[in-house]
Amino acid sequence: MSREVENRATRTVENQARAVALTNLRRQLRVADFAAPVSPARRAALDNLFRKSVIVPGVVGGGLVSPDGTITYSARHIRIGAKVQHPRILAAVLAGTVTRRVTNVPTWRGQKNVKVLQILAPVRERLSGKPIGVISLDQDYGVVSVGAGDAHIRLAVILAIALLALFVTLLPIMNRLTRQLEARNARLRELADERGTLLEGERAARAEAESVQRLLAEQNERLRELDRLKDEFVSLVSHELRTPLTAIRGYIELLLEDLDPSEGSRRRYLEIVDRNSHRLLDLVNDLLFLAQVEAGKLAIERKPIDLGKVVEECIETSSPAADSLGIQLTAHLGRVPKLEGDRARLAQMLDNLVSNALKFTPEGGRVDVRLDARDGAAVLEVEDTGLGIPADEQGQLFERFFRSSNATQSAIPGSGLGLTITKAIVERHGGRIEVESTEGAGTTVRVSLPLGVVREAETPARELAA
Repeated sequence: MSREVENRATRTVENQARAVALTNLRRQLRVADFAAPVSPARRAALDNLFRKSVIVPGVVGGGLVSPDGTITYSARHIRIGAKVQHPRILAAVLAGTVTRRVTNVPTWRGQKNVKVLQILAPVRERLSGKPIGVISLDQDYGVVSVGAGDAHIRLAVILAIALLALFVTLLPIMNRLTRQLEARNARLRELADERGTLLEGERAARAEAESVQRLLAEQNERLRELDRLKDEFVSLVSHELRTPLTAIRGYIELLLEDLDPSEGSRRRYLEIVDRNSHRLLDLVNDLLFLAQVEAGKLAIERKPIDLGKVVEECIETSSPAADSLGIQLTAHLGRVPKLEGDRARLAQMLDNLVSNALKFTPEGGRVDVRLDARDGAAVLEVEDTGLGIPADEQGQLFERFFRSSNATQSAIPGSGLGLTITKAIVERHGGRIEVESTEGAGTTVRVSLPLGVVREAETPARELAA
């Protein structure tokens, strides 16, 4: 900006000097003034013209130069008759170019080495337009510097005022922005502290969770090991108990056969022992069965079987017990193709369901066994009019050793293994078992078994009643 101001001031001074040189001075010059060094009389007139009549401020020198480069007049008389030092510049001016240059020259007032702005303008003959010489006008460069300096001062003042106004205007905004930034920085520091606290808590929680997970894994492994040892123990104990129980029952049967009819009380005692040993042997067999299921060693011999005949045999076997309890036991058998399965296991499953229904049905009640084919499966239902099962206990029916509250309150005997064994047998045959029960109204157990590929003679439709 300073350079721009200085250039503008220089151009202004240059234009003024050029105007004076081309108008005022040239009108008062003669052609003879450029032909040869002027006479003393003409030199006095030119001194008056260059030193006093030039109205451009700061002129400290000037002169006339002939086309061949001879100084015909100079405000410093000592230079009259000398040759110019820059003939190329002279040639350019004679060609019509007004030239300016900055140089250091002594002045006619006796000042030495003064920095000047030298203006060189061509002078042409009025009629022919032929260049007859050059006018030189030396202007003190201090005039330009003073102008630029004034401009600098004004510019500095303007800039200072503008900056002050800008500062006054922006100060409230900057203060508000500063406060907002400080508040945000404080909030960010708080968030960073909170995040650090959360990260510490997260690391601590993760470490604790990993510790708990390791502990749980160790406990689970220990529980699996204990469960395995328990299964082995149950299997071992059950196996060891079955042998002596079988011997005990055999000797009790021999005693009952050899017992004299007159010994009624002794027979009654032996029958009690026989009955309880039978129950104990059933419990041992159930435990062995569950041990085989847990170990994945339950063997299923799949053969084509007529499930209707299995139901008939179960009804025939259970009818005496139903009659003694005053319960009506009925079977409804539809047409069911043969299926592939283990006859003994399916008979055991059905015996468990029917015996459960008889145990939980009071005198005068009814137990219905239904068999039918639906959607490619044999559907077996055992429905009773017994005590029913509370709704909140139905989800636990197939757990080992579980007995409903109704069974406990009514002192109905049982080990709580029957339904567990039944479910294992059904699932081993690829089927499913469901229970629907209403407390005080009865229970329906529904078993669905997929029909096998063997389709021989179908079971004829028939109905059996106890």
